Amino acid sequence: MILSTNDLIKRIHDTKAVSIWNRKTGPIFWYAASVPGPFYVNTELVIGADLSTALLKKITEIVAETPTAAARAQKLETLMMDAFEKDATYKNIIETMVAKTREEFPEGSFAVISGGERRDWLFSIPMAKLMNIRHVYLFKNGDYYCENDLKQGEIALHVADLINNAASYFDAWLPILDKAGLSCVGTACVNSRGNVGVDRLKANGQKVLALNSIDITFFEKSVDAGMIDTGTLEEIRLFFKGAKEWASAYLMGKPELFNAAGIDAKSFERLETFFTKDPWGLKDAHADFFAAMQAAIKARKG
Repeated sequence: MILSTNDLIKRIHDTKAVSIWNRKTGPIFWYAASVPGPFYVNTELVIGADLSTALLKKITEIVAETPTAAARAQKLETLMMDAFEKDATYKNIIETMVAKTREEFPEGSFAVISGGERRDWLFSIPMAKLMNIRHVYLFKNGDYYCENDLKQGEIALHVADLINNAASYFDAWLPILDKAGLSCVGTACVNSRGNVGVDRLKANGQKVLALNSIDITFFEKSVDAGMIDTGTLEEIRLFFKGAKEWASAYLMGKPELFNAAGIDAKSFERLETFFTKDPWGLKDAHADFFAAMQAAIKARKG
């Protein structure tokens, strides 16, 4: 079954593959850059939270405990294809990716499909099997493996869960493909977030196919599908227009949304960085609130 745009949007919301905060009660989401935001992307959840959690846990175990790349690859393929055959939603996502890939990439334009450790494999392994194409396993330690010998100059299509800023591509996956003697024609992914990573890849000569882009159009379609309300859309419009303006309108003066005393350690570290470095230049306009948050940070640290 090939998912329609509305089916995919509903699936993304239903599974929390994109989570949106409650602006009345919080908490906000903290991004890796130590800045807050109103939504968070966990693409792997699109196949189901329980299934993705179980598969990622098992992938970690296989990589850690299996000494040879060949044995590792066989276990990973068995794991993924067993889940694919048993779970209709998982199968629908992969079938949709395959159909879109065949539309966007001409037949014969790539000889292998690559996927990077770990989340990419949820999508790249079953895609390769469904398309009857060899799969190249790219490992975080810089190694790679393919069941059959690779030929110098062969072309790969990289399959991923998410394109954000494309750091993993340029720091790991593309260099490993180059080491393997492969060139990369492009990438197919479930979600792209923003333009930074997509633009970097296109500038590097890769074609980009995303089933869904987490942009303002996605949230507009989400309103049309009844998945979010217009108030949420207007907030996210403001966030895309300017994060500083969004923070001023929705966050400043509301310490309960930050919950400095109760959030987890990683979130607290990001909160402290945000209120210490003031990356969005909010302190001058909200000096009293910054002072209050600094006091809350100090109190938690003792």
